[in-house]
Amino acid sequence: MSDRNSDINKCLQAVRDSFILREKEFTPSEINDSWLDCELRIRLAKRRRSLRRKIVMISGSIAASLAVLLWFNNANVLKSTDASVTKNIYEFAMNQTADVNSDVILNIIPGCDTAEVNMDKAYVNCLANGSFTVNGKTVEQDVSAESSNDFCQLVVPKGRRAEITFADGTHLWANSNSKVIYPRAFSQDCREIFVKGEVYLDVAHDSQHPFIVKSRDFEIEVLGTSFNVMDYDNGTPAQVVLVSGKIELSNSDNETVVMNPGQLVDINNSSLGQPKNVDVTPYVSWKDNILIYNDKTLSEVFDRLNICYGKEFVISPEVANIRVSGKLYLKENVDAVLRTIAFSTPIKYEEREGQIHVSKLQ
Repeated sequence: MSDRNSDINKCLQAVRDSFILREKEFTPSEINDSWLDCELRIRLAKRRRSLRRKIVMISGSIAASLAVLLWFNNANVLKSTDASVTKNIYEFAMNQTADVNSDVILNIIPGCDTAEVNMDKAYVNCLANGSFTVNGKTVEQDVSAESSNDFCQLVVPKGRRAEITFADGTHLWANSNSKVIYPRAFSQDCREIFVKGEVYLDVAHDSQHPFIVKSRDFEIEVLGTSFNVMDYDNGTPAQVVLVSGKIELSNSDNETVVMNPGQLVDINNSSLGQPKNVDVTPYVSWKDNILIYNDKTLSEVFDRLNICYGKEFVISPEVANIRVSGKLYLKENVDAVLRTIAFSTPIKYEEREGQIHVSKLQ
């Protein structure tokens, strides 16, 4: 028991020191954000082991309490990027307005010009000094811009792709019709992002700073690993596929699932399925511009091509349930991909009024 008390005391001392050593006046809105974040941390802490639960709950509550007390006593504490004094990324993601129905890739950075990329791919680099480059070009600071948050948004419409290299070395691939929300700089406690759509992550290992990926109905915590997350608004279950390392899935119902390499978990309306052993290659090959399908219906294949190319396909019932297996190289020209499919299956296709109609070859 004394060892546990010692650990808790050290944690509380660290929280206290961070307030004393750093100086900044809190505004009422910042105090409110601190309380909201404190409540969220307490809810999340219930899913952790007992010692960790106690430390996080107590330190989070004390941090928020100290913030309130210091403000009312006109004390000064430092501006920090810690979660206790910044708006919650999940709350921001649920209320932000940027959508993926754009014609171009957008990288929105508070206090900077929005980078628009009218190309098929965008490469974003988050540098250690807090600056950014997009496709090798430095994003200019917009000194006149005001923002109430420190969260950036990468918006990738259908038919486009993007990559982000974070300052810690983590590499993220964002598939078409996806969105990634990330802080300008990771906090001192953890590395945290929000994703919607599909992303593949190769997380840089850091045992002191866990990497957390949040989605609408679940979150993933890792230290260093490679995995794929798919969570589209198309009525199908979300999926997490682990390539290497180990990850922990959790949801708001306090369910947790630990995954090992080569496993897939389906998430249906936030309910976590049981891990299944799979060949991970078909689930992650999209980042290498390859679509691999094993015993899939043509309808499923064209649903995937809709995401990749942003084209609307109208599939005839006569061919929708034809099952196929194979490999498609996702070339720039969708017509080349369609010719490959037509070569191996009895279909024909034609474009009419912006739609590609697929029917049985007579």
